[in-house]
Amino acid sequence: MAALLGVSGLLIAALVIAVGFVVVPKLRGDVRPSARGDRTASPEPGRDIAKGGGKLKTVERDGYDGLTGEEAEGIADPGPLVAKPGRSPRRYAGSPVISACTLLTFADLTKLGLLLHPNPLIGSYRRSYFDGQGNGPIEKGGLFVPSDPPNSCEYVLLPKSPVKISVFQESYTSSRAMDYSFDRYSTRPAIGDVTVRERKPSSSRVNETIDYLYYVLRLKNTVVQVDLSLQRGPRQAKLKRALLATIAGNLVERSADPAGIPSIAYNSPLITAKPAPACALIDAKDFQTLFHRPAAPFVGEEFGSAAGRTNFSIGTSIPDRNEYAYVYTRCERSTGHNYLTDRYKLQVEVISYMADAAPAHSIGFSRPLDGGQPLTRPAGEESYCVTRPYARSAGALVFRKGRFLVTLWMTEPDDVQRFDPRERCRRIASVAQRVAGRL
Repeated sequence: MAALLGVSGLLIAALVIAVGFVVVPKLRGDVRPSARGDRTASPEPGRDIAKGGGKLKTVERDGYDGLTGEEAEGIADPGPLVAKPGRSPRRYAGSPVISACTLLTFADLTKLGLLLHPNPLIGSYRRSYFDGQGNGPIEKGGLFVPSDPPNSCEYVLLPKSPVKISVFQESYTSSRAMDYSFDRYSTRPAIGDVTVRERKPSSSRVNETIDYLYYVLRLKNTVVQVDLSLQRGPRQAKLKRALLATIAGNLVERSADPAGIPSIAYNSPLITAKPAPACALIDAKDFQTLFHRPAAPFVGEEFGSAAGRTNFSIGTSIPDRNEYAYVYTRCERSTGHNYLTDRYKLQVEVISYMADAAPAHSIGFSRPLDGGQPLTRPAGEESYCVTRPYARSAGALVFRKGRFLVTLWMTEPDDVQRFDPRERCRRIASVAQRVAGRL
C-alpha cells in the first residue's frame, strides 16, 4: 500500500500526508529527464506515470536496492537529485567566496561510492550560501564562529550519516573567532599544504554504533569545519581519510580558482516538468517589504533528495486512488544575526506535483485540520490562514496554484509566543500574492 508522506512535520493523525506544490507553466527550462544508465521500470500500458495514472512504478537506481519498510513505500525515485557546477563565484566585501558545496560535490560522492539518504522531504541536502541579493549586515562573531554559518553544505548519506562542511573566511568571519573557536583542537598530520586539527570524538547515547567526528582544515586565512557522523566498523577510518583528503584537495583548488554555487535539478522519468525552486520565489525585496529591514546576503536552502509518491485516498474520503509523484524544496531568508533566536526569518516550502489534482486534494484535506480561515487578500487558486498549530505552525499561509502547494511563514524575535495568527497572515499575504505570480 502506498504511503502518504508528510511535508515539514505534517503528520495528520494516523496519516502521513504529502502536501503538494505544483510547478507553474511560467517556470521555463523544464527538465527533460533521461535514465542515463539507471534501471527504470516501465509504466503500465496506457498510463501516464507522472500525472497520477494509477500506481507509480518505482525508479530503480544502483545502490538503493535494499530500501524497505514504510519509508521505502513513499519513495518513487530514490536518487533523482543532480548538481551542475556553478559559473562565476560569489563575492562578499570585495573577496571571492569559497562555496562550501564546492569542497564536497555530488561528483565527489559518486567517486567515493557514497549515496544520499533518500528522503522526499527536507534534510538530506541543505546548504547556506551567499546569493548576492540581501545587503544587510552580518555578525562576524566574537569569541566563537556562528553555529549556523552563512556558508555551509550538509549531506545526509546512507545509512543516515550526516556530513556538514562550514567555510569561514575573513571577509565575513572574525579572525579572532576562527582562531579561538578551534584552539583546543588537537593537531593532526597535514594534508599537503592544508593543516588539520581534530576535536575529541563523541558517541551517540541513542545509537552507540555512530561516532561523531569533528575536524578543522585550514589553508592560509580560510578555515573549514568538517562534522562527520559515521558508522563504526572497519570502513570508518578509510572513509574518514577519503572525505578529509577530498575536502582538503578541493580547498586548495577552490582557493586558487573559486567556483560558483552548484545548480540543483531533478533528473527522473517521473518528474516531467521543472520543480519550483523555493529560493527563486522569495527575494530580498520581499523580506525588506515585510520586516522593514534588509535581508542578510546569504540564503538557506533545502531539497528533498528523492521523488516521493502519495495516494490521497488512503484513510480519507477522497475517491481519487491515483498515486502522484512530487518533489520538495524549502528556502529561508533572514537577518544576519549569529543566534537563531535573534533572526527575523521569511520561509517558503514548495511541493511540486506533476498534476493539478494533487495539491487540490491536499489543501482540501489539510484546511480543517489547520483550522484554516479565509484570507482578506487571497493568493493563488485557493488559500487559507493556519490558526491551529496542528499540521503547521499557526500564522502560516497556505495556497495552491496549478501543480504547486506553497506554505509561507515568518518569524520575529519578539513575537514568538504571543501573536495573532490572522494578523500574521494579513502581513504575509502580499508576499504570497507575489510568490503566486512567479509560479
